[in-house]
Amino acid sequence: MSGTSADGVDAAVLDFDVAGCAGYRGTFSYPFDPALRAEVLAANGPLSVEAVAQLDRRLGARYAQLARTAIAHLGPVDFIALHGQTIRHQPRGDPGFTLQIGAAADIAVATGLTVIHDFRRTDVAAGGEGAPLVPPFHQYCFQDKQPRLVLNLGGMANVTWLPGMDDPRPLLAFDCGPGNVLMDAAIHLCSDGQSTCDVDGQMAADGLCDAVQLEAWLAHPFFRQPPPKSTGREVFGLPLVTQWWSFWQGSAADFLATLTALTAVSVAQAIRTWTPGAAEMLVFGGGAENPTLMHVLQGVLAETRILHGGQYSGIPSQALEALAFAWLGGKCLLGQRLPLAHVTGAQRPMTLGTILPGDNWPELLVHLSKRMEITAKERSHGALPTA
Repeated sequence: MSGTSADGVDAAVLDFDVAGCAGYRGTFSYPFDPALRAEVLAANGPLSVEAVAQLDRRLGARYAQLARTAIAHLGPVDFIALHGQTIRHQPRGDPGFTLQIGAAADIAVATGLTVIHDFRRTDVAAGGEGAPLVPPFHQYCFQDKQPRLVLNLGGMANVTWLPGMDDPRPLLAFDCGPGNVLMDAAIHLCSDGQSTCDVDGQMAADGLCDAVQLEAWLAHPFFRQPPPKSTGREVFGLPLVTQWWSFWQGSAADFLATLTALTAVSVAQAIRTWTPGAAEMLVFGGGAENPTLMHVLQGVLAETRILHGGQYSGIPSQALEALAFAWLGGKCLLGQRLPLAHVTGAQRPMTLGTILPGDNWPELLVHLSKRMEITAKERSHGALPTA
């Protein structure tokens, strides 16, 4: 998994024979070197077919390297699920589309393993936003007796509302708007490209939020758009921050403080406007490691107890989305359809992902057939629900 922040790639190992969070087996991360990161970020602008194809192969080589390292340290796995790097996300275009790159074939060749990839386009084809796709995994791991919120503060911010176990209401999720992306872009501008993030929110902590400017930024039409909705760098990215910075009259610290407040307040408003709310919220993603952002978020959501998701669950923030796509890969292999009408807006349940058979495909088919036989027997004896 490499996300909107484009700072590197994360791999995590999930054991499907163990329920929920206990299936987490470890993670490895590989930072992008500055040249590759710059190339990924540039892919948000116009690129030739040749440039996209070459970047696809370069990313595939990085992913394959990390996959082999993770397998060497954590033991053999049955398959690899690849999210890839999103370079375009326009689900409301005419026609809508989303595009993730990172040569799955290079990973299959390098590891000999079957690769499941290209998870988002089927959802878009079914009328969905193609994002967020992680919420069903949130439900699998974190559903409790009472409703709960799960917030991912990656490049973008997305929230999942989980009903209580006996609550008939459906799972609800959507993108709130920017997570770290605007703050990261601001640091890039303010440091003349020397820094990529506000470490621990230190600069923002030294600044003061401009309440008037914050209110103006919150008038962005995306914040008023009802779910299902998703967003990306096409909406919240460097061009927007560059425009805002060009008119800014205060200090860089005040600019960072106001952008930090924008992330926190837009999340709080989205939760109050579009979800039934909950007494507790788990926060994952790079933003969970920013104490200034977490402090501001708790201040604007005083009615909700905010917990660091990694500390609560034992799953590091950088591992959660990688684990989620491993889980989605398993669902794809088993042909299981996901009902995402209240998450992405997809018109009907679909199996997400494309299967690229590796050298181990015959053995994997045997393994899958045995698992399906066991599942069928358990359902016939009433041990599992039929839906």
